[in-house]
Amino acid sequence: MKRMKFAVVRLLFLSVFFVSCSTSSTDEEEAFFVASTATDMEMEVLHLVNEYRLSKNLTALEFNVTAYAYATAHTNTMVKDGEISHKDFEKRSSELAMETNASHVAENLGRRYISAEALVDAWSKSPTHQKVMEGNYDFTAVSIKSDPEGVLYFTQLFYR
Repeated sequence: MKRMKFAVVRLLFLSVFFVSCSTSSTDEEEAFFVASTATDMEMEVLHLVNEYRLSKNLTALEFNVTAYAYATAHTNTMVKDGEISHKDFEKRSSELAMETNASHVAENLGRRYISAEALVDAWSKSPTHQKVMEGNYDFTAVSIKSDPEGVLYFTQLFYR
């Protein structure tokens, strides 16, 4: 039942991009990028974080393709280095802010979680991660990659 609910939510989420009133090719390209690159688990983390935010009377976050590129680059770095770290966060956040006119950027990281639910549950029980999830942000992106042994690494960027 939960999988079916998630599939319906994901379909609705993707429909917003494909059934847009705008005829801008940039919007269409971004929609294609989102649909073709974001994995089911990444979309599930985004969905669960938004459910968490809504339960706290906060606004849902909007997926952003620029943040996704930065999150993916950082996740790939963590996989390559074999460790979880906020390495180069200042550079990453500054570049994201320049490209998106963001006034504030934050990130949550994770490793070794086997499901989106386990990750978001752990973040919700950690004061530091919880503060980020409950922060005054408008946009987000989640990247999940695995190392050769199948260990998952997670980066979620938030900005306003």
